[in-house]
Amino acid sequence: MKIFNKIFSGVLMLLAVSQFSTVQADNSTKLPVYQNVIQDVSLGYEDTLLAGTIKLDNDLVMHIVDYKTRDDNVMNTWHKGDVVAVHGQLKDEMLLLSVKRIEGPNQDKVEPYAIFDVTTSDNANLKIVEINDGGKFVKLNDGSVWEFSWYNRFSTGKWKAGQHVIVGGQGKTNSYDFINLDAPISLNVFSATGSFIVH
Repeated sequence: MKIFNKIFSGVLMLLAVSQFSTVQADNSTKLPVYQNVIQDVSLGYEDTLLAGTIKLDNDLVMHIVDYKTRDDNVMNTWHKGDVVAVHGQLKDEMLLLSVKRIEGPNQDKVEPYAIFDVTTSDNANLKIVEINDGGKFVKLNDGSVWEFSWYNRFSTGKWKAGQHVIVGGQGKTNSYDFINLDAPISLNVFSATGSFIVH
């Protein structure tokens, strides 16, 4: 733990000097892109609702339970390789995920609501492996380390190692959206925005 904190202190000092954490990314910062890409879509009708599963390339499986915006013809055009944005909200004591296609035809015309399938997604690759300084720093199992502001630490301070996360960010600014899929619902700490430090 002491070694980890010393490494962070050194990295933060270097970042302060090089101004790595500026809002706008440029060629020298090389911020990473974290996209959620569809690996597979399986759809079928349950009564009159077009439902099924969406599996992302990070092995997260989500079950469609409803729609914020519904258009079955457009939903049927979702396929492998489409990039989606995922947003979370609490509804009826459940984390409900709103999935929106951000690349591909008709990307704005359909938005299913889905829930995370923890049973079939247990080996999904983005998980928290370490949390330090009350949630200020979070390390993921891909080796990336992230910093969270004091406000976001109201959430990350309650996160635990081993929990699944979804990260979204195009690398244009050093601001990435996190959804903790395993955070306790009662605490309402499932979302946070963090800055990339090192990979």
